[in-house]
Amino acid sequence: MPFTLTIRERNHSWAGRSPVRTTHATAEEAQAALVEYVARNWDAELGTGRPGDPVEMVEAYFSEVLEAYEIQEDFQGA
Repeated sequence: MPFTLTIRERNHSWAGRSPVRTTHATAEEAQAALVEYVARNWDAELGTGRPGDPVEMVEAYFSEVLEAYEIQEDFQGA
């Protein structure tokens, strides 16, 4: 069953931009995509050294930026 990764702005709109949604075959692939997203955006958003551990990096990123993420199983095909 596929999984959907959604990244959206917290507490205010993205000035008319929709949340970013991607679909992945497994929860692990969705988590890997989330880590890649954070790694790509880390320097522009935080400008400091990234933690080496992917879990710590994701937690630190989302505690600092005005974004939130969610990984959900996609039941539409069930």
